[in-house]
Amino acid sequence: MAEAVVAKNLVKRYGDFEAVKGISFTVKKGEAFALLGPNGAGKTTTVKMLTTLTSITSGEAYVNGFDVKREKLAVRRSIGLVPDVSNLYDELTVRENLLFMAKLYDAPPSRVDELIKEFELPADRKFGRLSTGFKRRATIAAALVHEPEVLFLDEPTNGLDVHSAKAVRALIRYLNKKGMTVFITTHNMVEAETIPQRIAIMRDGRIVAEGKRNELAKLVGKKKIVKLSVEPLTSSLLRALERYNPSFEEEGLVFEVDDVDAFLDELYSLKTELGFRIEGLCTEIPGIEEVFVELTKGCSCGGCPL
Repeated sequence: MAEAVVAKNLVKRYGDFEAVKGISFTVKKGEAFALLGPNGAGKTTTVKMLTTLTSITSGEAYVNGFDVKREKLAVRRSIGLVPDVSNLYDELTVRENLLFMAKLYDAPPSRVDELIKEFELPADRKFGRLSTGFKRRATIAAALVHEPEVLFLDEPTNGLDVHSAKAVRALIRYLNKKGMTVFITTHNMVEAETIPQRIAIMRDGRIVAEGKRNELAKLVGKKKIVKLSVEPLTSSLLRALERYNPSFEEEGLVFEVDDVDAFLDELYSLKTELGFRIEGLCTEIPGIEEVFVELTKGCSCGGCPL
């Protein structure tokens, strides 16, 4: 199948509280996908259901073609999971931790040496004495020891300093470029902007939007920005582009447009007609943070640990 993860009407209840309220989505093989939402939106609960760590109240889920309800062992063997808090042992060295994980999954010891070299890990240092950045790298390595098809990462840079977080994000992108399917949960806008090809925004246990960054911007009516510098700047050009409500910045003109391609077609047609030179041109798609704020207004999630 072309899908690595399929969720159909997933529901999770804890007593009378419904943490996840009938969500559906798919993740393609080889894709980097992010579940983005505020704390308490239901992201971690969703990952726990998909990785068999908590039961599904109702609905269906498939990971690598395996039924999460009925084929739990097969699901576990085909995935790697990096929790938001490390599950490795402080008193063991990095190598000992990875060898322990390799033994659990019947992976060859040579795989441990590969990962230590690839991730540039201090093999003989105790895990508890590592920096937070190296702890996260080692935890990711441990999740890959059995060469899973899908890697789940729950808030992968939570608690890391700026430099460590940047290194971990680069590592995740590297793994995805090698062909691994990556599924992250996050409320971090930098991660949402730089890692996934597709994003599902979650609030109050529901998915409120899903798509690529530019598709999400369209959903909330956010326009694209075009910055333009021309010589000479004439009143004829301004009149021709008046309906785009141009404004002025130090470097030239700024337009808000719905369709960049249509705007550029018109611009180049005017260039031929009016004879100006284009000195500078760039476009900016609205950021995920803008879309996120718009789609999670009034969210009641805050503070819930689920």
